[in-house]
Amino acid sequence: MKNKRIEYIIDEILDQYAYADESNRPWIIGFSGGKDSTVLLMLVWIALQKLKELPCPFQLRRPIYVVCNDTLVENPIIATYVDDVLDQIETKQKKRICQYLLERQRRGLKILFG
Repeated sequence: MKNKRIEYIIDEILDQYAYADESNRPWIIGFSGGKDSTVLLMLVWIALQKLKELPCPFQLRRPIYVVCNDTLVENPIIATYVDDVLDQIETKQKKRICQYLLERQRRGLKILFG
């Protein structure tokens, strides 16, 4: 990676995952398909891939939950993007490339008129 600022953030994620917190508390990433949650998910993904490539890789001991709440009112383009990303994570998880746990929640909104 060429950007030093991004490398610094990835190193911070690695530090937090592997060293700073000795507990096995899970990480929970809320994913909406927006730019902020997409960047966070990608940075964590890259950091954990980097962790696995170290000469003595740490065991990925903490579960990472990717939680997505679909209110059924999202823009169809974003909804399709979110489904594609979650499908890719599920595929890689089945191939044991990553250890993410996905939770897809679909909830329609009830609109009540009084």
